[in-house]
Amino acid sequence: MSAAQLNIAIRAARNAGRLINRYVGRLDTVKITKKQRNDFVTEVDKLSEQEIIGTLTEAYPEFGILAEESGVRAGADADKPVWIIDPLDGTTNFIHGVPHFSISIALKAKDHLQVGVVYDPLRDELFTAIRGEGAKLNDKKIRVAKDTGLQGALVGTGFPYHQYDYLDRYLAILRQVTIHTAGIRRAGSAALDLAYTAA
Repeated sequence: MSAAQLNIAIRAARNAGRLINRYVGRLDTVKITKKQRNDFVTEVDKLSEQEIIGTLTEAYPEFGILAEESGVRAGADADKPVWIIDPLDGTTNFIHGVPHFSISIALKAKDHLQVGVVYDPLRDELFTAIRGEGAKLNDKKIRVAKDTGLQGALVGTGFPYHQYDYLDRYLAILRQVTIHTAGIRRAGSAALDLAYTAA
């Protein structure tokens, strides 16, 4: 059954990706709302989420939904599978015209993630995984590198963007990581960072 659920998640991500791509280059027409300091939502986030939810619930109306913009919907209890959705991971990049953002969809059942999709609609890169079957990029198996240490590693991270209580400690750690690795990247889409790590 996981393969069927993965296919629905892929369809939802691709549908949302087409919608998002229609707004790239038309950012002057996009309504932007501030959720909190340096944390924004656009009408594109909301439209993408609606598109994803529509596709998923048409196929699996009994499953719950946990979505970034609309929150928990009926059916999202411990006994039923739950779709977890980030309709536009990297909204700040999207708003500023930085071509690095993604759509993230997962299915959780029995306290475990069963299916995962991260889709970069600009590059048409589709990262997928089914529990116990490994991960793929555009239908080709991916594997992490054999390296186990920081020496020579390329590190992906995020920076605090609206809560700065631990900023000094974070910067001290960042200094040490910078000295002992091949470099640090802060690209702006955590889902893509994790997918790149897997690949």
